Amino acid sequence: MNRYIAGVFCLLIAATVFYFSDGVSFAQTAEEDVSAALVSPHLVISQFQAGGNDANDEFVEIHNTSSAPIDLNGFRLVYRSAAGTSDVGPLTEWTTSTVIPPGGFYLVASNSYDGGVTPDRIYSTSACACSMGANGGGLALRQGAQNIGAVIDSVGWGTATNIFVEDTVATAPGNNNSKARKESGCQDTDNNANDFETLTPSAPRNASTAPVPCSGSGETLFAALNANPTTISAGGTTLLTVTVIPATTPPSTHITVVGNLSLIGGSDNQAFYDDGTNGDVTPGDNVFSYLATIPADASGGPRLIVAAAADAQARAVAMQLMLTINAPLPNDDPLLFGNPSNATPDVANENNYLMHKPQYSLSYNRSRATANWVAWRLESSWIGGASRQDDYRPDADLPAGWYRVEDSDYSGSGYDRGHMCPSGDRTRSIIDNSATFLMTNMVPQFGPNNQGPWEKFETYSRELAAAGNEIYIYSGVHGQLGTIAGGRIVVPQYTWKVILVLPNGDNDLRRITKGTRALGIIVPNFGPIASNAPWRNFRVTVDEVELLTGHDFFTNIGKNTQELIERRRDRE
Repeated sequence: MNRYIAGVFCLLIAATVFYFSDGVSFAQTAEEDVSAALVSPHLVISQFQAGGNDANDEFVEIHNTSSAPIDLNGFRLVYRSAAGTSDVGPLTEWTTSTVIPPGGFYLVASNSYDGGVTPDRIYSTSACACSMGANGGGLALRQGAQNIGAVIDSVGWGTATNIFVEDTVATAPGNNNSKARKESGCQDTDNNANDFETLTPSAPRNASTAPVPCSGSGETLFAALNANPTTISAGGTTLLTVTVIPATTPPSTHITVVGNLSLIGGSDNQAFYDDGTNGDVTPGDNVFSYLATIPADASGGPRLIVAAAADAQARAVAMQLMLTINAPLPNDDPLLFGNPSNATPDVANENNYLMHKPQYSLSYNRSRATANWVAWRLESSWIGGASRQDDYRPDADLPAGWYRVEDSDYSGSGYDRGHMCPSGDRTRSIIDNSATFLMTNMVPQFGPNNQGPWEKFETYSRELAAAGNEIYIYSGVHGQLGTIAGGRIVVPQYTWKVILVLPNGDNDLRRITKGTRALGIIVPNFGPIASNAPWRNFRVTVDEVELLTGHDFFTNIGKNTQELIERRRDRE
C-alpha cells in the first residue's frame, strides 16, 4: 500500500521544490526513489472476503511483511462503503499488546463467518454497523484514531469510488470467494487491481499459519499525511500531522518533514515539528506536526496540501491531502450583520464552534450535540425545483473525535428531526437541499411545534422572498428538557428564530435604516401547542430573543439603528 502515485510526484515537482538539510532537493529524491514510496512499512491487508451466502460471512487477513515483530496495540481496522468518505466501525481495534511475528498472519472475522479456519478475533457486524458491501467497499488498517490515524494499508474493491488512499480498486471477490494479495501476501505496489487475485474458494490464514517472510523488508521509509479537521472554516486552524515509520535497513537518521502550505496562506516550504511545539503533542515519537491557520478572508473550496518526508539516507516519501475550506458564497454571507454568539472556528471552542457551509453557517455545541444557532440568507434565487432529499446523515465536517449524530439517534425519541435551516429554503439544487439534512442542522423538536407555528413561519418567510425581499435568518435553541440517544443529544426547552427583511438590492449593510423590519418568534418545545396555531401567536421583539438566549444580534449595524429595530414590536 501507499498513497503516493507517480502523478502526485509530478504535481509536487510542479508545485514546489523542497530542500532538505543535506542539500538534496525533493524533486530529485522523488524522481530517483519513487519505488521506495510504493510499499507499506510492515502490515498489509493480505486477504479479505466481503460476504458469501450469508451477507455477513466476512473476514480480513493481516500479514506482517517486515523482518521484525509488530504489535497491533494502537491499530484499528475500519470499513467504508463504496462511496463513503468516513470510517465505519471500527471492525476491531487493539488496545492491548497483540504481536504478529515476522511473516506472520492474523485473521479478523465477523460473527457470521462459517469458514474452517479459526479467527484470531471476531467482530459483530450489527454492533459496528460495518457489514461489507459485496459489490464494492474499502478496508483500511489505521494506526491511531478513527478517520485521522495514519493509513498503514488499505484496499478498495468493485464499485468503490472514494476509498481511502489507494489509486485503483480490485474486482469484487464474488460469493464465498476472496481477494488475496499476490506472492503469498507480499506483493504491494499500491495498485489493488494488480496486487490482488481471486481465490476460489477463499483460503484465510490465522496466527497459527506458518509465517511467510517477504523480501526487502525494512528498506523503506514510510510517511502518512493527515489533518484534524479536514474541513475548516476561514479563520480556523487545522493540525497537520505526518506519521513517519523509519526504515531499518539501513536505519533512517535525521528525518525531516516539510510541506507546501501556500494554498492555505502559509509557506511553500513549511517545516513540521517533532519537538512538542507548533501543535506537536509528544516530542520524539516520529509524528511531525504543524498547526496551520486558515486566513480569515479565505474563499471556500478545496485546497491541496503537499508534503515530503526524507532521511539522511536519501530516501523520500511524497504525500498529498485535500482540505476543504468552508466559507459563505460571495455576496451571500448570512453573518453579514453579525455573529450573535461570537462563535469561532477553533476546535477548542467546542460549545460555540463556527462552521460555514455554502448553504448556511452555524454555531455547533458539542455538549448538546446540536447547533446553538443556524444562520442563512433567503431570497428567490435559492428557491427552485429540487425535490426534498430526506438523506438524513451525520456531518462529516465535525472535528475528528467528536460524536457525529446519526439519523437513528432520533428513532423512538418522540421528537421530530427538526430542521433549523428548512429544506424548503434550499431547493435551488439537489446539493443545496441535501445539505439541510445534515444532522448538525437538526434539533429534537416537539411535533406540534415543528409541524405547526414553526412550519408556518418558514412558509411566511418564503412568501416574503417570493415578493421581492431578501431575508437574513437566525434560528436556534434554548434550555433543556432532557436528552435522547442515551444522553448524547439535549432536547431544547424553546426554539426561536430572528429575521431581518430587506427589499432586494445591493450593499445590504449600508441599506439598513431605522425603519428596517426585524422580528422574532419563541416557540415552546413542549405543552399544548395546536398544530394550526398561527405563528404570530409566538411573535416577539428581537430584544426578547436576546434576553432569552444571551445572544447579541445585528452588531454590525450602527448602535442607534440596531437598538431601534430590535425593540420595535412587529405588527405586520
